[in-house]
Amino acid sequence: MPDTLIEEPIRPTVTDDLAAPAPAPEGDPAPADARPAPPGEAAPQRPGLPRGAACLVAAIALAALLAGAALGVYFLFWRYVPTARQHIPGDANIVVRLETADLALFGPVRQHFLPLLDDAPQTASRKARIEAATGLDLPSDLREIVVASTDAASWVALAGGRIPKGRFVAGMEKVARDEGWTGVRREGELLLVGPRAVLGQADDGTLVLGTDIEIVKAALPASPDADEWRRLDLPEQGAVTFALTSAAWSGAATAVSGVLPRAGALFRRIDHASGALALGAEPELSMRLAPAAGEAAAALAPDTQAFLGSLKLALALLPDIAGARAALEGAQALAQGERVEIRTKWPHEGLDRACAELAHRARAARDALNARDVEERAPGAAP
Repeated sequence: MPDTLIEEPIRPTVTDDLAAPAPAPEGDPAPADARPAPPGEAAPQRPGLPRGAACLVAAIALAALLAGAALGVYFLFWRYVPTARQHIPGDANIVVRLETADLALFGPVRQHFLPLLDDAPQTASRKARIEAATGLDLPSDLREIVVASTDAASWVALAGGRIPKGRFVAGMEKVARDEGWTGVRREGELLLVGPRAVLGQADDGTLVLGTDIEIVKAALPASPDADEWRRLDLPEQGAVTFALTSAAWSGAATAVSGVLPRAGALFRRIDHASGALALGAEPELSMRLAPAAGEAAAALAPDTQAFLGSLKLALALLPDIAGARAALEGAQALAQGERVEIRTKWPHEGLDRACAELAHRARAARDALNARDVEERAPGAAP
């Protein structure tokens, strides 16, 4: 008689790690990767990644590829390193810079100016001829325009962007010759158009259009110091930025002292100024004044505010220009450290009105030019 009531042998309570697995049923042999590895040898790993991990790796690789392609397109075709401001003449005392991309996004500019590019067949034809001759697609290739003056009499406009190098002057000379422009002649690397327009192109592609040969030649070479333009304290960002040096303020003081002696005295207390006009639903003008030597911002600020008040009274008697009267209403001049800061909201309606007026004048000038071209090309026209 057995010692226990259980006749079957008792199974061990601890399973031996080295115990062999139960044999697979007949006709269904265990797969090779499920067979135990010999003692002392690591079990083989199942090849490949789980499906979810493989999809994640593929997604990351695709995202990296797309990001690399986007960066390549940006740096090779779209990114623009500003060059026009490096051609500001060294003795310039008034500078205004326009960021064309920001201007194109401003509602009044889109509404009033962009239609000028498409609503006249003659304009489209001339635009196509200029692009074929110069390689420049106006205005999409332009990124910045800088206008500068050395004495408020000689002016130069600098245009930078995706502009083919070394083609513009020769290309415009060809367009002028093909269209029969009068008063156009080539003088070395410059193209003279009429009595008050001189066109050149810098080595980096920047276009230079000036009122005389001297200022164009002064602007053609890039500044030896890439940061030379910083001496003007010209802001780097903004749809419209500007700077005026001490020479500009001194010249303004001389010009107005006979009529507005208090304004002349105030201008002589300013060394230089810079500012920006931010566009959008609520345009805002900001301007920073640097006091002249011996002057303090704390003393200059209240006198500047008083001048703004008197200027507001004077403009009340004149037609409002681009909303300047309303802008002066809210202008505040405050001392901020060593500078005097002027801030005011510029009325959107005033800028819209100004854009509409300028676009009207541009359309009238363009239509007159096109009409003259048609008349000159008509059979029997005088040579």
